[in-house]
Amino acid sequence: MMMFMRKGALGATASSSAIWLLLQQHMEMGIFPFPPNFPSFLLFHRHHITTSACTEKPSLPQKYCGFGSNTSNDISIDDALTSFYRMVRMNPRPSVVEFGKFLGSIAKKKQYSSAVSLCNQMDLFGVTHNVYSLNVLINCLCRLSHVDFAVSVMGKMFKLGIQPDAITFNTLINGLCNEGKIKEAVGLFNEMVWSGHEPNVISYNTVINGLCKNGNTIMAVRVFRKMEQNGGKPNVVTYNTIIDSLCKDRLVNEAVEFLSEMVDRGIPPDVVTYNTILHGFCSLGQLNEATRLFKEMVGRNVMPDTVTFNILVDGLCKEGMVSEARCVSETMTEKGVEPNAYTYNALMDGYCLHNQMDEAIKVLGIMIGKGCAPNSSSYNILINGYCKSKRMNEAKRLLSEMSEKNLTPDTVTYSTLMQGLCQVGRPREALNLFKEMCSSGLLPDLMAYSILLDGFCKHGHLDEALKLLKEMHERRIKPNIILYTILIRGMFIAGNLEVAKELFSKLSADGIRPDIWTYNVMIKGLLKEGLSDEAYEFFRKMEDDGFLPDSCSYNVIIQGFLQNQDSSTAIQLIDEMVGKRFSADSSTFQMLLDLESHDEIISRFMRGSSQHTKMK
Repeated sequence: MMMFMRKGALGATASSSAIWLLLQQHMEMGIFPFPPNFPSFLLFHRHHITTSACTEKPSLPQKYCGFGSNTSNDISIDDALTSFYRMVRMNPRPSVVEFGKFLGSIAKKKQYSSAVSLCNQMDLFGVTHNVYSLNVLINCLCRLSHVDFAVSVMGKMFKLGIQPDAITFNTLINGLCNEGKIKEAVGLFNEMVWSGHEPNVISYNTVINGLCKNGNTIMAVRVFRKMEQNGGKPNVVTYNTIIDSLCKDRLVNEAVEFLSEMVDRGIPPDVVTYNTILHGFCSLGQLNEATRLFKEMVGRNVMPDTVTFNILVDGLCKEGMVSEARCVSETMTEKGVEPNAYTYNALMDGYCLHNQMDEAIKVLGIMIGKGCAPNSSSYNILINGYCKSKRMNEAKRLLSEMSEKNLTPDTVTYSTLMQGLCQVGRPREALNLFKEMCSSGLLPDLMAYSILLDGFCKHGHLDEALKLLKEMHERRIKPNIILYTILIRGMFIAGNLEVAKELFSKLSADGIRPDIWTYNVMIKGLLKEGLSDEAYEFFRKMEDDGFLPDSCSYNVIIQGFLQNQDSSTAIQLIDEMVGKRFSADSSTFQMLLDLESHDEIISRFMRGSSQHTKMK
């Protein structure tokens, strides 16, 4: 047996060398066994072939493929070659069916490059192909994102007189869809029909899924109806795909119609079907409909899973119904479903949104008590809650607690804390956290810099803000319009009018387009400096630049003209604002009330009851 193995090894080496020489000869003669632009990394390099049998190998299983009992995905190329050469040297040689099984066994272990290379070696050794072996090749090429080469393999099938089957078409259609080539996928699907191959449910599901993934729900529904017209029978996967896409398009009522259709046709909806629609209703804030559907789900003996309950808990919390969400979480265990980190995080977030931090901390305690370990998201939620409540010491304590529990803070953790500190007037502490974040190996992003710049600008620390801006440039982080607007506002706060105007002018040179917030900041700053005419020009320039003034724009400029004692222009702008169906905010209205007693123009305006009513 050992002698056979050694002879086999020597034979494999000799065969390998011979094949390499043959390949070289073919190439010199202009005969290429592979397409000219075939990816080189998919071919075995020469040293793999010539050395594969020269190194000691563990003994292989007796089957041809040599991988039947190996559960590892780590198949060496050399081992694959050894098994392959053993097969080609056998007399009589194994059938093409056995070679197909050999390739399939490698592909199943996700060794797609090896399978492609060995498939091409079959050509060199004169081993014929069948539809199965070429389907394996097509599948592997698709998995390697080389769908164009996979399509050329189907062309090779026709040349060899091998008829593609449904698997060939389905694999290629799926590969095209995965690469976003939906038009080509639909074309191939049509070709499948024209060539006399009856598409099966997998064919239709593949095309429908591809269309849905690319946001073409309407076309997906058309294919679905075409499937029915051609006598195809959709299954639960077909319906779930359409329902999911409709819900993502916020067409939840249409998704419910498909659910009813499923039931009428005797196709039982599963937990995925109900979870998808439940999530759709919760996303729209339609909790009553979600609750009704949940009851229907249970009534049809479809057992809710953790995802089901999490959707309901999260939906209720977002609508402020935290007590109801707590009740749902407590009934999970009764239904045999254990809450997970997502469940507890949703509850904590619900309490934090309503500033009930003590209750949120209690949920954290329950979570730990139930043996469910908090994650970084758990702490980020609580830190954000404390920051919004301006309880910064508790928020910083949680950051320390994360380290004690071996949880690594991320950029969200630090950014949340930095923003909280800046909002309570402690930007220098925020800067210390920023430095701590950088020293821990986390790269600061544009958001982190924006938070710090905003904090320093608002509190008049322009020198620190400009240092950060310089540091950003050194790190090659390009400022965006949000950051520029923060700086412009900071300059106005510090009374640096000319610098603010210069920054605005610099935007176009840097290829950055101002947004409506930038214009509002400029208008407010100019009015603060008493430059009403310039502010009015900016207000009109907004529309010329493609930005329609919003409610904030009107209130900002009206308040500025009132402060600058230009009541006539303010009233004209109020009329314009009301005509565009915007309303005065509380600050504008209060200023008008304050001026009513000693400004005749404002007094006359306020006495006009119809205008008065409209303005509110």
